Amino acid sequence: MHVPGMRVIALLLLTLAATGCTATAYWDPKSYWSRPGARLPELADETGACYQAAVEAESPAALAVATNGPRLLPRTEPPPKVWERAPHQVGLERFEERARYDRCMRARGWQPAKVVSPTR
Repeated sequence: MHVPGMRVIALLLLTLAATGCTATAYWDPKSYWSRPGARLPELADETGACYQAAVEAESPAALAVATNGPRLLPRTEPPPKVWERAPHQVGLERFEERARYDRCMRARGWQPAKVVSPTR
């Protein structure tokens, strides 16, 4: 004996699970920036573009030589998962660069999704 309601419930649960998996694959819950309807690939592209724009407005600075420390990223390379970081955590050296990065993201419609206290 089959219960027709069980099939409907099973189909509903399967649909919800598939929808949930799809949604999480396209968005990072730890992201600093948010924009309605945006997906993670779009956020990653735009944070990288704004980082590049902030850096290219100034001449590149000389990199310090690290012997025992972590590898230094070139100034034109954004840090990994830059979209999870607040403007003061992005690795830009100067206040003007951080301000340009923040203005660029806001001009593209992004807003801070979480509050991050400055560490510096």
